[in-house]
Parts: sequence; C-alpha cells; structure tokens
Amino acid sequence: DLFSTDELDDRKIIYPGTSDYKTLNSYRDLRTNLLKISGNDNLITMVTSVSQGAGTTHVAMNLATSIALDPSKTALVIDCNIYTPRIASYLKQPVRLGLTNYLEREIDTIDDIIYASGVARVRIIPVGTNIMNAAECFASENMERFIQNIKERYSDRYIIIDAPPVGLYPETQILSSLCDATLIVIGYGKSTIPQIQSGIETIGKEKFAGLVFNN
Repeated sequence: DLFSTDELDDRKIIYPGTSDYKTLNSYRDLRTNLLKISGNDNLITMVTSVSQGAGTTHVAMNLATSIALDPSKTALVIDCNIYTPRIASYLKQPVRLGLTNYLEREIDTIDDIIYASGVARVRIIPVGTNIMNAAECFASENMERFIQNIKERYSDRYIIIDAPPVGLYPETQILSSLCDATLIVIGYGKSTIPQIQSGIETIGKEKFAGLVFNN
C-alpha cells in the first residue's frame, strides 16, 4: 500500500501535484545535480548534518522520492543513524530487524531487511536492533561487501544513507568512506559557520556534494 496524498502531506513528502511546488522543484534540482556527479550511474549518497535535529531523514526520504519520480529508477534509503533512527514513520508496517542484524549475521539475505515504504519505488532498510557495536559493524568487511552488493545488484537503484551528525559520532566518517557523495543538511538556526566548515573538512572536498538548508 502507498501513502495517500494526505499522508504524504502530513509527512511533508513531495509528489507530483503537490501544492508545495517550490520544495518539489528544489528536490528535482538536487536530484539533477547528483545525477550529473554520477554521470547517471547509480551512486551512494550520504545525508548527514553538523548538529542534532537538522532533519536528515526528511531530506533523505524526499531525495529518494525525487529520484523515484522517474519510473525507470528506484531508490533505497538505509537508516544508519543509530542514535535517532526516524525512518519508521515512512514504513507502512512496524519492523524490528535491519542493517545491524544483517551485519551481525543474524539474517541470511539482504532481501530480508529491505522493506517497501509508502512511496512508490522507494525501499527502506531500517537500522535494526544491534546498535551497541554499530561503529565496529560499519567499519567491518561485512559492511563493505553489503554496500558493494547493494550497488551492483540493481543498476537502476540509487542508494541514500541517513547518517548521524558528522563530527559528533565516529560512524559518520566511516560511512562517508563508503559513499560516492555526501550532502550536509543545515537546520534553520541550528548550526554556526565554523561548525559547517568543520563538517565539510571532515567529509573532505572530494566527497562533499553540497549543503541543503532545511527549515
């Protein structure tokens, strides 16, 4: 089942015909710029922030939705924010097991942790329940194989990682090394210019794809 337009509006998710056409077009522009970076190949984009509460999950879901507006493309959002996981509100059914369970070999196949969202052609992998050793899990060879597997299996699928704030948690730097590009979300009134500059430096200019201002 997919979300109704009212449910999409409640969650502030873009869709064709939305009254918030400015936000819709902003995400279309963001999608276009990322596709230019990738040369239209599927890429792995990390969405992070420099402070808590900036709205990375909201941006990650709308970015995924903007990609999936093209019927020839699909998007997968992977929740790697073990501190404030918020992806559940975009799922149609309650789930428990996810990425960390797979990395700890509690689940045999990747398909067992991929769930349909309420948005067409957008899939979600929740963070899972084994969060105590998440930094070690994300730095493991299992994680590298998982990312490579996900990228190679579906040439039309664009992967978006929802990550904790950069500079505050070691997991984010580990995740950045596995991604092709990184977006930093700036929540209104939540970050200083030095914090933003420090976040960009931590990510590295070769992986930094831009800032997203979220109000």
